[in-house]
Amino acid sequence: MQKQNRKVLWLLACLLGGLLLAGCGGKPAASPQQIVIGENADLGGYDPGTTMSPFIRCLVFNSLVELDADFKLVPALAERWTMSPDGKTWTFTLRQGVKFHDGSPLTAAVVKQNLDRLRQGSGKVWLIDVASIETNGEYIVKVLMNKPSFTFASDLAVPFLSIVGPNGTDSAGKVVKAIGTGPYSLESWQKDQEFVLKRNPDYWSGSAKNEKLVFKVIRDPDSRAMALEAGSVDLISLRQSLTAATRLSGNPKLKMEKRLGQTSEIMFLNVNSPALQDLAVRQAIGHGLNIGKLIPSLLGANAEAGKNFFSPAYGDYVLKRDTTLPYDSERAIQLLAGRSPRLRLAFGAKNAEDSLLAGAIQAELKAVGLTVVLEPLEEAALMDAMKKKNYDLIMLGQSFIPHDEPSSHYRRGYYHPASTFDVYRTPELTGLIDQLFATAEPAERLRLHHHIQEKIAGAMPMIVLFHRNNIVAMKQQIIGYKVSTGTWQLYRGLAETYVKP
Repeated sequence: MQKQNRKVLWLLACLLGGLLLAGCGGKPAASPQQIVIGENADLGGYDPGTTMSPFIRCLVFNSLVELDADFKLVPALAERWTMSPDGKTWTFTLRQGVKFHDGSPLTAAVVKQNLDRLRQGSGKVWLIDVASIETNGEYIVKVLMNKPSFTFASDLAVPFLSIVGPNGTDSAGKVVKAIGTGPYSLESWQKDQEFVLKRNPDYWSGSAKNEKLVFKVIRDPDSRAMALEAGSVDLISLRQSLTAATRLSGNPKLKMEKRLGQTSEIMFLNVNSPALQDLAVRQAIGHGLNIGKLIPSLLGANAEAGKNFFSPAYGDYVLKRDTTLPYDSERAIQLLAGRSPRLRLAFGAKNAEDSLLAGAIQAELKAVGLTVVLEPLEEAALMDAMKKKNYDLIMLGQSFIPHDEPSSHYRRGYYHPASTFDVYRTPELTGLIDQLFATAEPAERLRLHHHIQEKIAGAMPMIVLFHRNNIVAMKQQIIGYKVSTGTWQLYRGLAETYVKP
């Protein structure tokens, strides 16, 4: 009996010792669950309106209104909103109980402070029609417009208008800390190497499933793909590197998630260039490119050959006919009428699909008598060439359509005196765009959208090369990731993603 008691005491001592070791570090604690992402850009900075990477903002910050994975406008920091019949007063009711990462509360005064700061700086282009901002109590924000603004709720969904905590700015209004309300907060940042986000346990929409996100900066697209294959990262986006998709899809250790995105790849034709001032030459380029064959042969099922002015993701806003000219090499030669201008084609040096496509365009246009000289440029030089019209042909992602209603593409982007880039404009086109912005009735707005697209397509200042699929490649152990239609929302799905044990 005494021997049996000693055995029981020994077992109890072992059990107690094991518990003490586990509590005191005798057994290694479980490491935090994290996902390592190979990313092509650095964090950039703390300010969602200027320096912070537009792909990361949605994880750290929220806007009043946002787009979900299906590209639908949904409530975010504002739980509801109304527009006056004349489109000149917008009223937003904020969610109650929302806190920033540092614990400070979201209030109407904080939102007003943010919008006033943005109006004077980086958000001016989106808030240009705002006359004043008023608050009514702690949770009501009223925005008064100088003139009707029927797409203002959508405009607020752009990540550049995210709301920063009151302790995130200095006395001059400069954003100096990344204090948001998003599902993750910034834990650390080593410039051009990596940045780490940690889960926000108090996130108003529910805590993220994964504890940490580690972003490794790998700028070269081939190197990112090889890092995933080698297992040093868990997930990569294939933006600007669709060419790697086919190879990665054949790897049994990996899987792909794909969805038709909001953006398209465009080749702009400089209508002011002496070589391209004649519409017939621009039409010859259109007829000389077999887009319907070229894109599938180079990018497979990873993109859709360009047909329409916008991606089909925009639904009824898209003109219901192809705007890309049909391939007809004989017609192209006739239009050139013996002319053989020498054209410079600029494209992003680190954009894998554009680099591949540029060579194919050069070969196809050579077949109809056009000489194309390729000019790969770094990102800053490419944008400078676009702004200064220092190109004949230039390949870029279709921009200034950051949300579900594409009106801003015409006026703020390319085809209006107020546009950032002066691609093509006429008095008639300017009038149509202004009319669109002053029109509230949905059916008339759609008619104007289609009419504007017809006018632009007829002048041939651009060719839609392909409609981009948003593709993310990841290890098989990554569970729950959902690809979004919207480009800026690409990483939003990481909040619902976890690693299989």
